[in-house]
Amino acid sequence: MSKFNFLFALVFVLLFFSKKTNSQAPSWSYNVGELIYDNCSSCHHDGGIAPFSLMSYQDAVDYKWEIHHAIEFREMPPWLADPDYRHFANETYLSDEEIALIHQWVSDGTPIGDPDEVPTPPVFLASGSLLDTIDHVVAIEPYTLQTNTDEYRWFVIETDFSESVYISKLEVFAGLESVVHHADLFLDYTGNSKALDAQDPLPGFNWNTGTPTNSYYINAWQPGGNVAEYPDNWGIEIPPGTDLVIEIHYGPGGIGLTDSTYMNLQFVKNPQTVRPVNVGWLLTDSAPVLLDGPLVIPANEVVTFHQRSAPLQNDMSLISICPHMHFLGKSYKVWAETPQGDTIRLIDIPQWDFHWQKYYTYQQIQKIPAGSTLNSEGDYDNTSANHDNPFSPPQTATSGWTTLDEMFLCYFIFANYQEGDENIILDPNFNPTSTKELIPNLTLEIFPNPTADFIYLKGELPTDEKWELQIVNSIGQVVIQDEIEDVNVLLQEGLNIGSLDQGIYFVKLSNGKDVGLIRFVKE
Repeated sequence: MSKFNFLFALVFVLLFFSKKTNSQAPSWSYNVGELIYDNCSSCHHDGGIAPFSLMSYQDAVDYKWEIHHAIEFREMPPWLADPDYRHFANETYLSDEEIALIHQWVSDGTPIGDPDEVPTPPVFLASGSLLDTIDHVVAIEPYTLQTNTDEYRWFVIETDFSESVYISKLEVFAGLESVVHHADLFLDYTGNSKALDAQDPLPGFNWNTGTPTNSYYINAWQPGGNVAEYPDNWGIEIPPGTDLVIEIHYGPGGIGLTDSTYMNLQFVKNPQTVRPVNVGWLLTDSAPVLLDGPLVIPANEVVTFHQRSAPLQNDMSLISICPHMHFLGKSYKVWAETPQGDTIRLIDIPQWDFHWQKYYTYQQIQKIPAGSTLNSEGDYDNTSANHDNPFSPPQTATSGWTTLDEMFLCYFIFANYQEGDENIILDPNFNPTSTKELIPNLTLEIFPNPTADFIYLKGELPTDEKWELQIVNSIGQVVIQDEIEDVNVLLQEGLNIGSLDQGIYFVKLSNGKDVGLIRFVKE
């Protein structure tokens, strides 16, 4: 493992060992129930998008073989981002050890364990919502699809807010998941979209009536999409008198079906001090961002494309990322390159799946320095070996708006950087202040903490081994490295960290087989 990605792997190890997995035979009470609730129940509950519920021990027993098959082939839980490249908040990813544990539980006859120790199932709203509160519902008037080909339609929903509100969380429930290709939400300050809607006798309007006014783009949903959410008291403004516009792209095959898509919104509770959130497709599939375009994927070929943005004008506080491709997509990797040439890993999806497109939220706000560029590499497979290929035999595909065309886009949710943003935790299960003892008998402490100039290590390390010490930043980059020849001398003399920028750092100690990690804050 390279020294640049050890932090993400180590966080994964910490999270793994925080779960009860290996110290005794698997049972529902001891470990399996917790794994199912943490990774499956958000979709598998009454009113959720999954076809059956996994909200109790009996549910899991009834569907044990479906669970066994789905995790064996990694069909479920649906998590496409590679955890060895970058970790995200609320990951629904099972390790090989966790998969083996569930398989053993099934093979052992699904033991419940101690009935008095069964885990408490999570709580969801009766509507199936994952939001803790719903402040506003944006619903289209039920619409019956008019064609079997791709159809774009815009639905206008008036608001009556007397003052600005700020969206902090948004979730989408597609009325026809089998044909809704995407559902976007944007604002129209002008009233133009409402006037166009009034001219069409059916709910909403399409290209034949006119083009809507997109004053501010809020969010996009694709199949498999999850809740879009921002840090506490960060949000997207909806001014008074603004019309909400839902754009829905219906894929082919839906004629005669009736759609009733709706969106649940949660608002910032203290709008007087809100931080504005920005959104946008910062990586697109046209020049100059697409470096080796145009986006043409010839029949019977595997093709690779690259994207590179213009340098960022300001420091960015990155919240979430959402890559987007269609059926021919096979992989999508995104990273930032700083003016100093350092790489900041953003996301890697090695096995693209059109049916599961998510907003991937970082565990902490990710600072991208001004002058950095956003970069990507994407692979497309237009051969018969691609089981998702919509054409047999394969046909040349180009960039376009229909489901059978292709896209190469990446969506970013971010804010203008303010000092300390990188210390904001977005993952409720991620605790960078904790220290995990991975080295036997490691009892080191850092002082002072926080500190501006020096850190001192208090404690003892075995002196019969050669130790490597590294200082790494919050994205896993090594910023100071040294080899400890005399452990006790170094522990007493301390380390000068005065040249480091403010932020969160970690002291990493390793002896070739064991690793220890201790957090400190540079003021």
